[in-house]
Amino acid sequence: MRLIDQLTNHPLLEERPVKFIFEPMGFEVHVEIAEEPDPDEQPEESERFLADIEAYMDALPFSVPEGFTELDRWSNEDSEIVMLAVKPTTALARALMAEVDEAEVQA
Repeated sequence: MRLIDQLTNHPLLEERPVKFIFEPMGFEVHVEIAEEPDPDEQPEESERFLADIEAYMDALPFSVPEGFTELDRWSNEDSEIVMLAVKPTTALARALMAEVDEAEVQA
């Protein structure tokens, strides 16, 4: 587990632009946005999306630049699928990306 994974699960991530959250901690941020399929315009795609949202998002192409690590993909309230990759540029950012023992996090 990485500490950064707890941050990507925080509700604040959906309320503010991801750059405002990650850049001050020393990350370069790469975001790609895809629209959720519209049920009226893309009924088959929409059906696939609703049947298994996670699998649908995981199958979307995402060009992660060299040196970046994909962190997460999620669907937001604006019917967008957000795909996030970051590159640590500071000691804090590298520490957040490092693997930690889950027992240490829960203490």
